[in-house]
Amino acid sequence: MFRKLPVYCFGKYKFNANIINKVSALLKIKPSLANEDINFFGDVRLLDAQNKLIGVFACEEARKKADKLGQDLIMINQEIKPALCKVCDYSDELASKFMNDIVKIREQQKLNDQHFKLSHTITMQDLKLKVNQAKDLIKKQNTLRVTIICPIETAIQAKSILYTLKDLSQAFMIPKGEIKTRDFKEKEVFDKKKDPQEQVQLDIEFEAIEKIEHNLDLPQIKIERLINQYYSKSLQEKTEDEQDLADLFKVQQPEKEKEKEKEKKVEEKQKTKLEEMMDDSEFDFEFQDASTNQQSYYLKDGNLSKYVKLYKMIEWSQGRK
Repeated sequence: MFRKLPVYCFGKYKFNANIINKVSALLKIKPSLANEDINFFGDVRLLDAQNKLIGVFACEEARKKADKLGQDLIMINQEIKPALCKVCDYSDELASKFMNDIVKIREQQKLNDQHFKLSHTITMQDLKLKVNQAKDLIKKQNTLRVTIICPIETAIQAKSILYTLKDLSQAFMIPKGEIKTRDFKEKEVFDKKKDPQEQVQLDIEFEAIEKIEHNLDLPQIKIERLINQYYSKSLQEKTEDEQDLADLFKVQQPEKEKEKEKEKKVEEKQKTKLEEMMDDSEFDFEFQDASTNQQSYYLKDGNLSKYVKLYKMIEWSQGRK
């Protein structure tokens, strides 16, 4: 019979233990015991959802207070005296941390990687089109970084373009600071004979005048699907990291074993000199060795010259051993 997974029944989200374990793993925290899973009979210090102390109560009384408030009772730490518990909507709190600490940050990192790049030779018409694109983009991420990479002698012209961009977009975004200039070097120089041209990189970051609060209020099925996606991805990344680590610290065979394997391969590939001579049509002899496991030979005819060659061959073979 399958064990019924506990469901935390207060708040908007009602995660079972499976989802709670996945979210906790993503947040790198230990899952907390909640409600009827708490098997504790001593006194507890009770905190509210804002981590303010409510008071010290017996555990059963604290459970009743949580039920009265329509929230979950969470065991934070039962190793201390008195133990520490919290009244909150456990699933909702985990969902909020997941969206803010993982989803929001990772999405922001993706958007930051897709920063705006302009050319130092851009025309005014193209610059106005870029302003319209910036207007749509900053609505999604609230911040925007604009970059120009140009030869050092055109740096003044590039700065002028950024100032023009600032003037054209002042209705919906403002710069967070001044233009930053630094040396830029290409990762690869394909033409080694040609001296690399000195270049500079100019960056300026903008922020939206009217910042949009992203709605994190997702339906139950959507947030569970999102949790499962991130959890599967984290497992895949972990597997890839472990494989890379195993490849890096791969246990190598001892030198003696390597030499033995090498010798074995050489022996398999190369015929011995004796076998080559036996295959020669000039000689007409056979092995006669059924039970004694000793090498003995006889000639099919009485040709003396063949016998002499065979004798030398056997003598060489035995000396080799």
